[in-house]
Amino acid sequence: MASLKRYIKIRFQEIKKQKLAYLFILPTLLGVFLITIYPLFRSIWFSFHKYYIIELKKGVPFIGLDNYRYILRDPLFWLSFKNTVIFTFGCVLVTMLIGLGVALLLNQNFRGRNIVAVTILLPWVIPKVAASILWKWIYDDQYGILNYFLCGLGFQGFSGYGWLINYTTSLLAVMIVVIWQSFPFVAIALLAGLQTIPKTLYEAADVDGASSWQKFRYISLPMLKHLITILLILSTIWDFKVFDQMFVLTRGGPANSTMILGIYTWMMAFGSLRMGRAAALAIIMFLILMMATIFYLMIIRKEEGIS
Repeated sequence: MASLKRYIKIRFQEIKKQKLAYLFILPTLLGVFLITIYPLFRSIWFSFHKYYIIELKKGVPFIGLDNYRYILRDPLFWLSFKNTVIFTFGCVLVTMLIGLGVALLLNQNFRGRNIVAVTILLPWVIPKVAASILWKWIYDDQYGILNYFLCGLGFQGFSGYGWLINYTTSLLAVMIVVIWQSFPFVAIALLAGLQTIPKTLYEAADVDGASSWQKFRYISLPMLKHLITILLILSTIWDFKVFDQMFVLTRGGPANSTMILGIYTWMMAFGSLRMGRAAALAIIMFLILMMATIFYLMIIRKEEGIS
């Protein structure tokens, strides 16, 4: 207890010494509190209350864990969770592989490299809703260019094929859109990481007769390990909570084949008007992502301990 009081006293003394610096960052801290911290705690509060918009006149009574019990007993939640895990795993894996491949390509010297780099960035800068509408036209069973192109290659079975209304291909179709918009960021981030690796390491490897694969495995990959971990965490968070593309393209259909947690939460909040249950869903998603992040960090620390 005495050590805690001493620590607090020291911290207050440091704040007094640097009060001007803290004054400068105060607006930013207030912004973070209003945009992030307050909504988080407000959502936690809602998740323990019966917040039903139609019955607001009756008040918002405290119901404990009832919202969480309802969600965990709802079969649609578990279907959404399964679809979300499959969707996230597929998107993150393919995004990282394509991003790494593109980064390695752009790290080479060839004519028109800058033009290729700018072209690759285009999917990332296009607004998600606009890109989803574009892809909805591409996937269209009557006028879509994808079916026209496949039929032109001799695959006549795709004539009039509904990519977004077919139970077996709808989730894959949305995954392609998300990957198309996600990999440029990963590629540019990894390219920046590759260009920070000292060239002397590669020159020494060339002297030792190392192959391209050996240089990638023993030089590039270890040097990019921490950056890849950060990108994995960010990609997992972004793909796990995807909403825009899925809502525009399928809205969870057909037959709930693309029902993910983001769409399920939206339906609970604005379809059923059960804001308390929607808040509980948001907290569950937050806890899942937090556990996934801790899992990634534990793996990295374990590898560092071994090495």
